[in-house]
Amino acid sequence: MKKVKLVDLSQEIYQGMPVYPGHLKTVIWFHQTHEEVKRALGTGFSYATCGLLMSDHGPTHVDSISHISTKPGAKSIDQLPLELFYTEAICLDVSHVPPRTYITKKDLEDALKKSGLEIKKGDTVLLYTGHYNKRYGTPEWLTHYPGLDREATLWLADKGVVNIGIDAPSIDNPADKTYPAHTVCGERDLLNIENMANLDKVVNKRFKFIGFPLKIRGGTGSPIRAVAVLEEE
Repeated sequence: MKKVKLVDLSQEIYQGMPVYPGHLKTVIWFHQTHEEVKRALGTGFSYATCGLLMSDHGPTHVDSISHISTKPGAKSIDQLPLELFYTEAICLDVSHVPPRTYITKKDLEDALKKSGLEIKKGDTVLLYTGHYNKRYGTPEWLTHYPGLDREATLWLADKGVVNIGIDAPSIDNPADKTYPAHTVCGERDLLNIENMANLDKVVNKRFKFIGFPLKIRGGTGSPIRAVAVLEEE
């Protein structure tokens, strides 16, 4: 009987966590403490609750189509089918690509060949850049990482990929403010996940991917708990 191993691909959510420039900061506070509730109830029972204030693009998250497209019918996060967030997946190694440059079609083709895997229609493709492992928690986290160029993103779309994930703040090169990868995602209704973690644990593997969004009415994206499900003998 095969066993499964769950690999957490999500970043921790905490106050002060790095957030993409221009997005809302993450704020977490105790809304009610055990002591406050105990005094209010006067029965000896108590509970604690926290308040959360964050961007729908703050921690590990997925973009809705409406986030990057103004075309009629562009779907918000609550309108996207759950099947898009529970798929087969592979993770490709593009960690050789320098920061603030492009991940090209050739980079993807070479990484795919090296992995010995194939991209199937309906797959999620995750890109291991090594950026999370090398720079998370440093000033360079938000500025020094590679991103897909237009041709590479179209190549993934043409192969039938439904979701692209990366262990960096964006799937786009931070030096290119035309956002070619996001533009293709908007044109082709292709999802993307940013701020992933621990992709080194699944690189060059095929697995089941789970990354369900919150059901935010009209949301332009959502935090997710991204998980890889690996089969073990």
